Amino acid sequence: MITAKSPPVRRFVAVVAAGAMVGLAPAGTAPAAPPGPDRSADVSVVDPGWAPDPLADGVPQLPSRDVAKTKEQQRRARASGVTAAATYARDGHLPKPLPLAAQPTNSNPAPLVDRGLHDAQGVRMFSFAGKTWNHPVGQAQWGLSNLAAYRISGDKRFLDRAVANAQRNIDRRVESRGAWWYPYDFDLSRCAGRPLLRAPWYSGMAQGEMLSLFVGLAEITGEAKWRTAADQTFLSLTLPVVANAPWASWVDPNGYLWLEEYPVTFGTTGERVLNGHIFALYGVYDYWRLTGDERAVAVFDGAASTVRRYVPTHFRVTRWASKYSMGCAQPHVKYHQVHTAQNLKLYEMTTSATFATYAYLLRSDYPAPAVNGAVSCAAGTHVGYTFSSTGAVRSQKSLKLARASGAQASQRVRVYGRGIYYQIANGALAGYLVPEAYGQRVLLGKAVEHRYNPARTLSFQPGTYTGYAYDAAGNVTGSKRLTFSAASVAPLGATAWVNGQLSYQVTAGAYVGYWLPHTTGLAFT
Repeated sequence: MITAKSPPVRRFVAVVAAGAMVGLAPAGTAPAAPPGPDRSADVSVVDPGWAPDPLADGVPQLPSRDVAKTKEQQRRARASGVTAAATYARDGHLPKPLPLAAQPTNSNPAPLVDRGLHDAQGVRMFSFAGKTWNHPVGQAQWGLSNLAAYRISGDKRFLDRAVANAQRNIDRRVESRGAWWYPYDFDLSRCAGRPLLRAPWYSGMAQGEMLSLFVGLAEITGEAKWRTAADQTFLSLTLPVVANAPWASWVDPNGYLWLEEYPVTFGTTGERVLNGHIFALYGVYDYWRLTGDERAVAVFDGAASTVRRYVPTHFRVTRWASKYSMGCAQPHVKYHQVHTAQNLKLYEMTTSATFATYAYLLRSDYPAPAVNGAVSCAAGTHVGYTFSSTGAVRSQKSLKLARASGAQASQRVRVYGRGIYYQIANGALAGYLVPEAYGQRVLLGKAVEHRYNPARTLSFQPGTYTGYAYDAAGNVTGSKRLTFSAASVAPLGATAWVNGQLSYQVTAGAYVGYWLPHTTGLAFT
């Protein structure tokens, strides 16, 4: 069994008045306080086109060996016991209880009509080579989405589908070394240079997400069989690597624990996939919630410590999308959004500020692009561009405005090697990207908001700062200007880009109900 070291001490729509720019600080005197809480519209939207499909990762191939025979060999490993224990680094990231609505696997409620590929039992399936295959990650995620829908609606059809996806994996399990494993029966090739994953192979991400599904069913139904399934699945994440047996976790040469989405037994390595590692960590968290097991605390801490150690050095790409994995170290614009959200969730789960900082940096590097909001354009000349994938200008178009005007934007996106641009959806510059520039072109409303629970701390150096309140159209409805003669602090509840500026929202004190634009002297810890 892997054991742990103790933690050390340690759309152009709105036409506005000539010469004015919609939504910026008012020219005249504003009310001293907004008429109620902040009303700025959230213009970031969920775009399914930006969501990665885990069933599409890699290239499936027909199995290159006898799958049934290999499984039987793996089952015989149960009598061999475990090998010598390995240790792994722990920073002291301890799991904290979260309300049901904030729990990481209680999200993405399923629709009642399943438009994905499924069999007669409602089990999520995967298709290639003219047949359908079981896909444990797809089945676990679909089961969890159905549980989320059941919690909201109470419709037993959702619960039945969750049960069907969970039961399919129990029925297909391979028992080895006392643990339960959920096999992939097709080969999978990854990026160039990575070894072929030969069926049957096992994924730490699948083990972790299936663990979350079993925990959820144990909580909802109270049936002992789901607790048993959770116990035996959690065990799989604690066992060391053994030749000719399934495994899902390993300790790298630097002493850090990986919950491995794509294990490679030869040489005891893995691809080290960031999102898969964290999704598996969510399963460990759910098991801790159910049981309070100290082994789960250790694995959780070790896995979180791995994220802390490697995100800035091996995954983050400054001013661009983060890398998918260490083994396939290419930036991935879709999974980057997953990485950002996962780090913010890790902050909630641990209250370790490092993860909130990572989420902040990742958001700054490549913010979630999809928006639906108005861009306010000042009078003057505006240039729209199209770019190649390398950031080279392909074409451009100029538009001269005699007075301020606006357009609708469908994206607020980072261009490779450049800054943030708005994708214009209508008007003279439709289809072009225009650069974000405060005072010239700004997206009205708030975009890519991060909320902090618990609140972080916003520090004020001596100086004068002005906060603004906005209505749903992005117009300033109030402002508050205060001068600090000494350094001060306030609890920080959220950050976002509001009317084109990075802004802070405090949860107590004189600035409640206002967004404070970033300026010299403001910083959060």
